[in-house]
Amino acid sequence: MYEIKLHSNRLPMIHEIGHMTDIEGVYRHPDRNMDKVNVFFYVKQGAIHVFEDENEYRIQAGEYLFLKKNTPHWGADFYKPGTEWYYIHFYDDHPLDQAEEIQEFPHFNNSTVILDSVYSTQLTFPKSGSLSPKDYAERQLANILKAFESSYVFRTLQVCSLTYQFFIDLYSNSISERERSRSSRIIRQIIELLHQDKNKKLASKDIENALGMNYAYLSTLFRKQTGKSITAYKNELLIEQAIDIFKKSNKNITEVSNKLGFSNPYYFSRVFKRVTGVSPSVYLSQIYRN
Repeated sequence: MYEIKLHSNRLPMIHEIGHMTDIEGVYRHPDRNMDKVNVFFYVKQGAIHVFEDENEYRIQAGEYLFLKKNTPHWGADFYKPGTEWYYIHFYDDHPLDQAEEIQEFPHFNNSTVILDSVYSTQLTFPKSGSLSPKDYAERQLANILKAFESSYVFRTLQVCSLTYQFFIDLYSNSISERERSRSSRIIRQIIELLHQDKNKKLASKDIENALGMNYAYLSTLFRKQTGKSITAYKNELLIEQAIDIFKKSNKNITEVSNKLGFSNPYYFSRVFKRVTGVSPSVYLSQIYRN
């Protein structure tokens, strides 16, 4: 499918951005192989017909397509008269395809403290799709183009940042569409159950009974979708509460451990460090307390 993948901690590096209209329908997509440049285009009016290697795409008004660098693509049919489109050409400087397996960005992550591991993930963009709401998306593209054409001394960084935000919106919309699937609905049910009473130590039987499904199946599905176990997610919720208590009171580590139902402060400290990357004593030395 020649998917476009970017590191979550790097901006797409813009090569060129433009807006074009083929009033008479005399153009078709160029025959080319851009060895360093990925392509994004969005059709505002009309339609564009493109082949990428053996894959054929007909992109209608309101739809977009990503084309991967170093992959031949060309147009067959001429554009419809009046076809209007935006395009973004961008570099990426990292060989993701040859790298070791990189985890997808954890979009189920609700942790208060953001670990550096979150920034070592990737974003896999949908190959094609539609922009919604259409008017808002087109205003975003017009603003990106305006920034690209400006004389602002930091326009390069501004354009890369605006484009990344636009791409994140596309990514977010694709996640929302996937979450309509049955498996994603089950994950949401588990998460809602865990959030209902953050202090309650839910046993596997409790989760089985609430969802009417085998816990082993639920656990496997949860890890596949979120990249973590149900227990790990529950521990994150408990540590979020610990952080909130630390910030809003003068309770010590033992008191917070007891309040949250941990078996002892040593186990609490291990879980706290696993979730946040630092021990509770180090964390307390770094924060403001009310």
